Amino acid sequence: MDFNFQAALWYLLAADCAFAITVSWFCQDWYRQSFPAIFKHFPATKAWCSVYLILTLWLGHSLLKQGVLPW
Repeated sequence: MDFNFQAALWYLLAADCAFAITVSWFCQDWYRQSFPAIFKHFPATKAWCSVYLILTLWLGHSLLKQGVLPW
């Protein structure tokens, strides 16, 4: 099986999306207190993280239909 750069990037994006969803739903106070400068510019709200999840799943579905993702 050859290395697929697009699949590797999507897996990194999916891991980041999973982390963002977890922070927005369960650890938002910790994120706000631990990283106030980052929170000011990138607030982890449930709505934005849900949009991020939908876009990531849509991209994954497209890559899967094209045969790029090996699962």
